[in-house]
Amino acid sequence: MSDGRKRFSGSEYKKRAKDKEYKESKVLNKIPKLSTFFKPATPSSLNAPDNGQQHQHDLEEIETSKCESDLVINNLTTSTLNMDPATFYIDYNDPAKWIINDVTRDYVAKHGINQNLNDDFTCSKREYPDKNRFLNKSLFVRTRINGEVQSRPWLVFSKSTGTVFCAPCRLFGSAHLSTLVTIGFNDWKNAVRKLNDHENSIPHKTSTVALIERGKTAGKINQEIVLQLEQETNYWRNILKRIVATVRSLVIRGLPLRGSEEKFGSYHSGNFIMTLELLAEFDPFLSEHIRHYGKIGSGNTSYLSSQTYGEFIQIMAEKITKQIVEEVKVSKYFSISVDSTPDVSHVDQLSFIIRYISKDGTPIERFLKFIANTGHKSEQLADAVFDTLNQYNLDIKNCRGQSYDNASNMAGKYTGLQARIKEVIPLAIYVPCSAHSLNLVGISAVDCCEKSTTYFRYLQELYNFFTASTHRWEILLFYLKKSKCVKSLSQTRWSARYEAGKSLCTSWSEIKNALQAIIDDANEKPVTKFDASVLLKPFNTIEMCFMTVFWNEVLERFHIVNKKLQSVNIELGMIVELYGSLEQYISRIRNNFEEYEGKAIQICGEMQYKKDKRRTVKRKRQFDETMNEVITETGKEDFRINVFFVILDKLNAELVRRGSSYKNLCVKALIEQYPNDIEESFTNECLHLRDHLFFKSDKKRNAQELCKMLYTNDLIDIYPNVTTALRMYLCTFATNCTAERSFSALKRVKSHLRSTLESDRLNATSILHIESEMLRSINYDDIIDDFASKKVRRKML
Repeated sequence: MSDGRKRFSGSEYKKRAKDKEYKESKVLNKIPKLSTFFKPATPSSLNAPDNGQQHQHDLEEIETSKCESDLVINNLTTSTLNMDPATFYIDYNDPAKWIINDVTRDYVAKHGINQNLNDDFTCSKREYPDKNRFLNKSLFVRTRINGEVQSRPWLVFSKSTGTVFCAPCRLFGSAHLSTLVTIGFNDWKNAVRKLNDHENSIPHKTSTVALIERGKTAGKINQEIVLQLEQETNYWRNILKRIVATVRSLVIRGLPLRGSEEKFGSYHSGNFIMTLELLAEFDPFLSEHIRHYGKIGSGNTSYLSSQTYGEFIQIMAEKITKQIVEEVKVSKYFSISVDSTPDVSHVDQLSFIIRYISKDGTPIERFLKFIANTGHKSEQLADAVFDTLNQYNLDIKNCRGQSYDNASNMAGKYTGLQARIKEVIPLAIYVPCSAHSLNLVGISAVDCCEKSTTYFRYLQELYNFFTASTHRWEILLFYLKKSKCVKSLSQTRWSARYEAGKSLCTSWSEIKNALQAIIDDANEKPVTKFDASVLLKPFNTIEMCFMTVFWNEVLERFHIVNKKLQSVNIELGMIVELYGSLEQYISRIRNNFEEYEGKAIQICGEMQYKKDKRRTVKRKRQFDETMNEVITETGKEDFRINVFFVILDKLNAELVRRGSSYKNLCVKALIEQYPNDIEESFTNECLHLRDHLFFKSDKKRNAQELCKMLYTNDLIDIYPNVTTALRMYLCTFATNCTAERSFSALKRVKSHLRSTLESDRLNATSILHIESEMLRSINYDDIIDDFASKKVRRKML
């Protein structure tokens, strides 16, 4: 049965098949073989102007469109190409085998030029009429006319041809430029001249610039994606700069960053979010970022969370700590000071302070950390000190001083902290805090006399009476005309009691009138009137007025000296001078009793002492007692001998006793304590330096000025032992007031709003707050770079 198709004879079918085969073979002959597309370039093919150039052009087009790198070519199987893999493999280390196209240019621009300096140069042999010459490594560098040696990173050795090529010109230069581009250069006899001419040519410089520009975008898909990535990176870096600036401003002032909730637009958010909202009102860029990312929730990148600024706080603290430790290691010699205080959560915090000499010869005191719950025993304190020094890799053998308060667990000569440290490093001399010692001088003088104790207790009672009621305070201000108000006694610095005594001395009449007004007011309670009358009675005695005038002048001198002792730049020699000046002052005012009495009479108007007002009690004489006249002292003589002289003698004795320890330190510091740090030429250096200073100027210089002069004028190499002695001397603590100041910072950082602050965050925030000057010098970009390197983020930074 027929299916409707026309049937041909056998001969017809054969004829049609033969025609079809002829047409297919004709079409296939017009298509080049696949192997021609992967034929490697050779020096001969590069110079031939035949169809090989057309094949080379076709190869560039196909590889640019279909191949990303030579790895794509390597993935093709040998059976498919029916040829050796070495035929199509591109050796990027051999410039003679390079196929010049965009793939090769991008690869070299991205990965750099391999000069093959470690290859064997024996294959570079070239025969000359006189002798054979080889490639020398000296050609890979250039000696300039001024003697500087400059490398030639563009020169590449080809092991397959034994020649050298100019890589930039090979990739971007014209084919007829020179043999450095085409077949390779091997004229070793004239190599120096020709290479100099080539690298100074304009085509070479143009090709080198083209390679550099190519490297900036090498490996990228296209310029639009590169631009997009750069815009994305700049966007997030600009956001982080604002975050870092906000965090830095807040921690410098010791302000808490977190609030009760972390939400933008909430009235209960912390200072961090509040500051960002304030900046956003004037910064459209930040405002737009907060609008898009402020409420997206967790799990999304916004860099607005507490975790982000917590990481920034830690990074900045690590930077400052690292800088301090590096400065200490450069200075080599250092001293330590520790002191403890309870924080708001009743945790004992030990403040660790270190003192060293900066690069310009100035002594610097830095805070390192707070150590929680170390205990108060000397053994526990010593372990905390050693562990801290080991934590920062600071050698205890370079410690040359230690300073604490006068507590027995710290200053104990046999079992105190200073004794335990001396067991490890005997050269770490102990210097008691000069400011604390001066406070103890005053305390001892007050306790030696009942009149003096009564006077300071009266100052506190007067302050308590007026501050117990706002009504009484208003009455006091009315009479004082808002000038000097009564002050409370300081609980930490005894010399600061000067303010309380000065307020009473300068406002004696006004305070007296205020007390009298309260007594005369019929509307006041009887208890209030009684308390006022009790406080008013001393105003009518010359003894109280004398003590007010006397202590006001004495405390003024002590207060000024105490403030000087709290300076970081204070040195042991200055302490000796200040203590000596106070000794002379106390000795001089011993003859000023009449002067103080006259001022007291002028202020209070009373001329008679209490003892003179009382009736003299006559004692009944016994029957065998002689009739010799009994000598009785007047009130004035009794007060001068038993009060005035006693206070002055106690002050003078304590000043001499405590000041002598600093004198001994100054004498022993260089002669006895440091025999292994100073060479025998120290004496000659001192004599030379004395002549140098005399020739330069007759101005007297203290130790700090002398050390700074040596550093500023670059005289350290001339006087090395003098510089070493000054560094050890100046790095010694004279007072531990820096530790006291860190306690004030602790109260601001760990307040009732942050009572649960952990130890690591407390130390990070504290060092940023205390060492705020160092924090201000840190660059924003450095902080952001560290942040990006430490944390794997979703955004390009």
